[in-house]
Amino acid sequence: MPRPVLLGRAGDLAEVDGALARAVGGTASLLVFTGPIGIGRTALLEECARRGAARGMQVARAGGTDEEGGIPLGTARELLAACGGPGPSPPCGEPDGDDTGALSAALAGRAAVGPVLLLVDDAARCDARSLRWLARLCCPRACLRVAVVLTVLDGDAGHDGGTRHGGATGGLPTELAAVADAVRPLGPLSDEAISVTARAVLGRDATPELVAALSAATEGNPLHLTCVLEELAARPQCTTEPPARRVAGAAPARLRDRFAHAVRRLPATERRYLAAVAVAGEKADDVMLARLAELDATDLAVAGAVTRSMGLTGPEGHRLRHGLVGAALGVVQSSHQRRDLHLRAARMLRDAGAPSDRIAAHLLTAGGAAPAWTVEALRDAAGTAVRRGESWTAVRYLRHALLAGPDEPGRAAVLLDLAGLERSRDTGLALRRIVQAVPLLGSLRERAAALCRVTPLALEGAAPPVIALLRGVAEELGRYGGTGDTETRELALRVEARLHYVDKHTRAGLSAAAARLDELEALPDGLPIRTPGERELACVLLHSAAVGGHRPASVVAAACRAVLAREPASSDHVHSTVGMLVTCLCMADAVEDLPSWLSVALEQARAERAPVVEAVLHAELAAVLVCSGRVEEAAEQVRSAVELVDELADDSLLPGTVLAPVLTAVPHGPGADRVLARYGATPSVPPGFGACLQMLRARVAAEAGDAETALEYCLDAGRRFDQAGWTATPVPWRPWAVEILAERGRRAEARALAEQELARARRWGAPAQLGRALRMLGQLGGTDRGAELLEQATIVLRTSGDRSEAERATRALTAHRAPPGPGDLPPGTGDPAGPPPRLHDTVGTPVPGHRPTSRASAALTRSEERVATRASRGLTNHEIAADLAVSVRAVEKHLTGVYRKLGVPGRAALRQLRESGSDRIA
Repeated sequence: MPRPVLLGRAGDLAEVDGALARAVGGTASLLVFTGPIGIGRTALLEECARRGAARGMQVARAGGTDEEGGIPLGTARELLAACGGPGPSPPCGEPDGDDTGALSAALAGRAAVGPVLLLVDDAARCDARSLRWLARLCCPRACLRVAVVLTVLDGDAGHDGGTRHGGATGGLPTELAAVADAVRPLGPLSDEAISVTARAVLGRDATPELVAALSAATEGNPLHLTCVLEELAARPQCTTEPPARRVAGAAPARLRDRFAHAVRRLPATERRYLAAVAVAGEKADDVMLARLAELDATDLAVAGAVTRSMGLTGPEGHRLRHGLVGAALGVVQSSHQRRDLHLRAARMLRDAGAPSDRIAAHLLTAGGAAPAWTVEALRDAAGTAVRRGESWTAVRYLRHALLAGPDEPGRAAVLLDLAGLERSRDTGLALRRIVQAVPLLGSLRERAAALCRVTPLALEGAAPPVIALLRGVAEELGRYGGTGDTETRELALRVEARLHYVDKHTRAGLSAAAARLDELEALPDGLPIRTPGERELACVLLHSAAVGGHRPASVVAAACRAVLAREPASSDHVHSTVGMLVTCLCMADAVEDLPSWLSVALEQARAERAPVVEAVLHAELAAVLVCSGRVEEAAEQVRSAVELVDELADDSLLPGTVLAPVLTAVPHGPGADRVLARYGATPSVPPGFGACLQMLRARVAAEAGDAETALEYCLDAGRRFDQAGWTATPVPWRPWAVEILAERGRRAEARALAEQELARARRWGAPAQLGRALRMLGQLGGTDRGAELLEQATIVLRTSGDRSEAERATRALTAHRAPPGPGDLPPGTGDPAGPPPRLHDTVGTPVPGHRPTSRASAALTRSEERVATRASRGLTNHEIAADLAVSVRAVEKHLTGVYRKLGVPGRAALRQLRESGSDRIA
């Protein structure tokens, strides 16, 4: 890399050549070069040394240091020693007396041999007597063949304080400046010099845009330019990144260290000023800076002038010249000093009524425990950020407030504020925040209000202590809040709603909900739904009554429509039990009012950038579209929900609870494998959710052509739904099982299940489910009964919103009435093992295909192969059942078939087959 300092320095080098020529001719000369940090003073001295040596001069170099200020004539002796003649040293512990004459005589002797060039870097840091000695050497009467070149850092006051005005000669004695042939400030590099340097380092990558960015960022400072170019050269070149961003992102450690070295040398006044500027930022006024730096107005002005001349602060106002100056201060200062400054700045801003985000910016930097007022300041800033729509910024403020060590009431308030924001991104984390806050709250009303912030969906599979906390508060409140106070009664109803939500997976819970619903419906005005709390309780009770078979679809639909009419369309329903009316109306085949209601809520969630809420709303819309027979549109909504869930860090069961039912309802649902991988191994899940996961496994198995496994999953889902007491289910498992059984030729079993489904659908009364059950049984029944059932199906489905199911029933009836062809048997009287009619379910039941198998293993079904493989590896029946998520009884049944088909007596023979490499078992 070329030395940038030499580019565009022709005038300075000409002055050097003139001084050297005068010294060779017998006339002493003195040059002083000044400039800010990194301007190239040291590099210029190196060029002087090279040019002096070329003229045959004896070159001696010395530099000012932090220590030499206390050693009289230390620089002078160092220079003389470098010329080859050690200067006399003062007796140890004694003053040096007037040794300047001896030093001058020694130097004159060296000059008699040949001209001498003395180079001194950072001259302001040399001892004062050495500087005065140099001045005497260069006076016109000296007639020595000596040239002296000094460099001075602008603003450097030296050891003795110097002039402290940031002028050109800084800490040089007046007599030295007076005898100088020239005092030349070194200016910044030109754009042309920057371009030449950049091309030498980066080659063709040094585009005009990059050069312009370098010029703007470095302001022609050679050290800054060199350091940035070194960093750019070391990086992989990215042509897509704008040049200005590439340059702005450079933070060379070498430049930071140089700034840190300069900051360490600053007097305490300038160092306090610089630290105050770094903390207060550009918006600080003189009054605030003076208070923060503990300086008066005069000292503040002087400190500003010094740091500006050194290149540490900008030419105007109070701002750092470069971000690396702040980094250098971080190296020099202790963390305690920085923290104290930020706290003081925040306190000053708060007292002055500054915007809360400016106060919070300082508090974010000051880590650890902090005064109590900082917690309230951060909460205020969080509230302001929320009103601006910057919820993530608010979360940062509140999380930092927790680190400040607030007292119990303050900590509880911060935890609840956080929960309110985080539940839109991570409901599991929000639930933990609330559980931590509740014991810290003093009054029952406060504890109840905190629990009402819990998103009900987050309570799926919640830990027993969480449920115990909810029950405890509910028992304290009593059914109506004890006092009859309106606010307390409202809280009591909302807490009760969440408790019924938790209990909906047990028969006892469903019975209790039905009894509570009876009680409320018996009131003079009927089921109360005027207030939000009443509507929350009504929705969860209606859902429990629906799935538990305690109310018919028409009653549930009418009550849910009444709630929907009073409930404003809002994304907030996701965080309450009101969302359960979507499931109720879908099961009741009464979804006509939901699309517009949910669309408004979805737009609101998008505006709020609440991914959890968006995912739930997409899933709810998908369920509504499925119930309308619009499966392709539903698949798009499911895809959107899956994409949102994939980006969440939510560790609760909410994403799976939301996605499993709708993924089951659409063919080749995107993300089904990820949902099963994420939740399939969960050790304990509520029965309803577990059943939905089994149905999702059934979907995956059926689409893979494994009908037997799909059937097992369907039947196991039915057992789980029955365990929970759910008769009306969000995923219709019997229709799936009926279709698979019919497809496998097991028509007697299919008819038995279809009869059960028809009886259940008649009790429930939803047109889509009843019509589907009639169609399925009609397709499986004999000629006379089939026609009657299919005709009933078409009549029932005329009132259904599911047009696809209505079309299926019409097609089935038309096919049933068609006259048989020559030699054909009437429908339903043929070979029971023959192919059955295809029974497409309204939620997209997959028709299992036939998985190709090798000739050697053709006798085994895929399920039998999976069981046989695991048994041959030594797994027990219980381990196989757990691995495949089936019952132990199913494993035993498959093993019996495997032994019979392969002609082996047991597990030992299976293991031998596998070890022998037989392709009869994988």
